[in-house]
Amino acid sequence: MAPCKEWMKLSRADHLNAAYEIGVQNFLKYASEKSGGIEKIKCPCVKCLNASFQSLNMVKDHLLTYGIIECYTFWYHHGERVGEDTFESQSSEEVGDDELLDDDNENEMDTIIRDFFPNCSGFAENDSFSELRAEDSNDDAKKFFRLFDDMQKPLFEGSKSSRLSTIVNLLHIKTLGRWSNDSFTMLLQYLKDHLLPKDSTLPTSYYDAKKTTKDLGLSYKKIDACVNDCMLFWKDDEQLEYCKICNASRWKQGKNSGEIRTKENGKRIPEKVLRYFPLKPRLQRLFMCSKTTHHMRWHHERSVEDGFIEHPADGKAWKHFDEKNEPFSSESRNVRLGLISDGFNPFSNFAKPYSIWPVMLVPYNLPPSMCMKPSSMLLSMLIPGPKGPGDAIDVYL
Repeated sequence: MAPCKEWMKLSRADHLNAAYEIGVQNFLKYASEKSGGIEKIKCPCVKCLNASFQSLNMVKDHLLTYGIIECYTFWYHHGERVGEDTFESQSSEEVGDDELLDDDNENEMDTIIRDFFPNCSGFAENDSFSELRAEDSNDDAKKFFRLFDDMQKPLFEGSKSSRLSTIVNLLHIKTLGRWSNDSFTMLLQYLKDHLLPKDSTLPTSYYDAKKTTKDLGLSYKKIDACVNDCMLFWKDDEQLEYCKICNASRWKQGKNSGEIRTKENGKRIPEKVLRYFPLKPRLQRLFMCSKTTHHMRWHHERSVEDGFIEHPADGKAWKHFDEKNEPFSSESRNVRLGLISDGFNPFSNFAKPYSIWPVMLVPYNLPPSMCMKPSSMLLSMLIPGPKGPGDAIDVYL
């Protein structure tokens, strides 16, 4: 069992307190046991950032002097494993484990909604809540009210989980399990028809579940592209039927008939479709979320030692950019992004060459312990195949 981690939340001024020192000692004992008693472990202080091995005494000195990495709450560098129990300040005899889990899920969902809609979060506590809803609200207020309703609505009478948290958690499991949309719909229908009470508010299809979470900004745009990567059918060119550069048709055509292929609903099928995940709302969420907003100024407010490069902000290229773009660099909240892209075959059959190109963005405002984590990377685009775009990637960028 991992020891209590409450000491990690103490401010730097409290690092001399007994509670912090006891927490450090328990951490070192735990790390030493998990490592089999080796003399050196990775140092998780804000200076070493788990990048160097130090003796236990040196790690203790560093943690007392510099403090531990604030976001390093899962000690995977020191032997902690997924599913391992963690010591809680309140025992499970006082509060049931299921109740703790449900309360945490609901509280986290409430925090997410209030972070996403800071201008609307006061509505729920307002005495004239129903009157505010009756007025002509703006789009953000309407989204907030819809999500707030789903968060307050239980999945069924007597349920500990709300409709919104249930849908979000099921969609998360679908993603981790790589379920198809059809299999997810089958699961929802089975739960609804055979396992849940008749008054259950669970949606019956993947489409309906996605509609519920759309207001959280977890969606993307489809933009038709030229089959030869010449242009996008977007903005002023959205209504074009043929590429204005190579004259290729926008739509798929039958090999023998030459007629434009259509779906069951009659809509024409495009030759190539770009999936674009809007960037601005996702950057806004980094500033609105209480867990990340203060980290978005880390690159400007950090304390560094000369001679150590722990982050791109310590390099000459970053400093040269700051000198050339002083108005931009003077505002610490301006966002610096790194771009990553590479193609891969999404299918198991390598006999049929196919390459899809994801474009990822890395927010370099964040500290090194956060910016390169998968949870911090932003998927910006999915450029379809069957082959890579090559130099024409600029058309999509």
